[in-house]
Amino acid sequence: MSELSETRKISIEFMNNLTNGTLQPLLTRVKEDQTLMLEIRKNYINIYYRGGNILEVTECGEGDDIFYQSSFDKEYNKSGQNIPSLPKTIRNQTEAQKWVDALPDLKKIMDKYFSRNEKTGKNRAEREFQQLVARENNLSSISNETEYFVTDIEYTEPGSPKRFDILALQWPADQRQDNSKCKAALIEMKYGDKALGEKTLADKKHREKPGLIKHLKDMGDFINDQKRYGQLLLTMKSQFNQLDELGLLKFKRSKSCKKESLDIVDKPEVIFLLANHNPRSKKLEKILNSDNFIKFVHSDIFDLRFYVSNFAGYGLHKDSMRNLAEFRDLCKVKKNI
Repeated sequence: MSELSETRKISIEFMNNLTNGTLQPLLTRVKEDQTLMLEIRKNYINIYYRGGNILEVTECGEGDDIFYQSSFDKEYNKSGQNIPSLPKTIRNQTEAQKWVDALPDLKKIMDKYFSRNEKTGKNRAEREFQQLVARENNLSSISNETEYFVTDIEYTEPGSPKRFDILALQWPADQRQDNSKCKAALIEMKYGDKALGEKTLADKKHREKPGLIKHLKDMGDFINDQKRYGQLLLTMKSQFNQLDELGLLKFKRSKSCKKESLDIVDKPEVIFLLANHNPRSKKLEKILNSDNFIKFVHSDIFDLRFYVSNFAGYGLHKDSMRNLAEFRDLCKVKKNI
């Protein structure tokens, strides 16, 4: 893997400007506002609100002339509301603070867009819940108790249409003294039963929408590609370390653990997080009974798991993950594997 490099990472200068420089007002606001989430990209960051990109900040220039391009996605303002006058570049904390001061107005614009496009916005509910999962496990009052840390959401592999809903590292609470006990978790979130996969007359070729079976096949193909998967692991490790350095992960680290020695071992977990499944629907049962689905149960390259909340909430624990047999029992699926 020595020839690989992280695809989503920001520079040391970018990190320094977030923690104690030009961009410090932005990082401070994210830490103080639980409706916001900062995600690391390649040479830029996204700040999300309700799963939507409220601010993108990109590093430009070099040496002593480093500055940052900043933008709000105007697609959210189709209703033509008044957008505050904001700097397109950030060169000092005063200009960064202007963006911080404008966030309440930008949120209102996005709220209006979401309310008017609730049904037409592609995967909007899923993206909002993805952000909630990240907040619960990374930076909430119970995040030290959970055992998964979200490193990224909506990860798209460069040059590929493949997208991961949530990337996370599993680090069991009883093994925090050992940096080599981390495991990759590739999480696919489905909001409502319509997202499980179905054939539709609107599709002229009657192809199946991307559902659970399609995702399992894609995950297997991806993990089997050692170079691509190795690239992903490097990126996840780098993102974890940078989020930790920015103070965006809240957990107690053992004094014997060194940040730079974090390692990811063992088979990854492929986890389905099914939000708001209708227990009266037979759709999920049909999928779980499908031979095309069952063949992934004993995969040599990943462990298939289903997240089941511990009462209510999205705190991710190792004991909250069920294998297919356990999940089928929970769903009262009658047929045995």
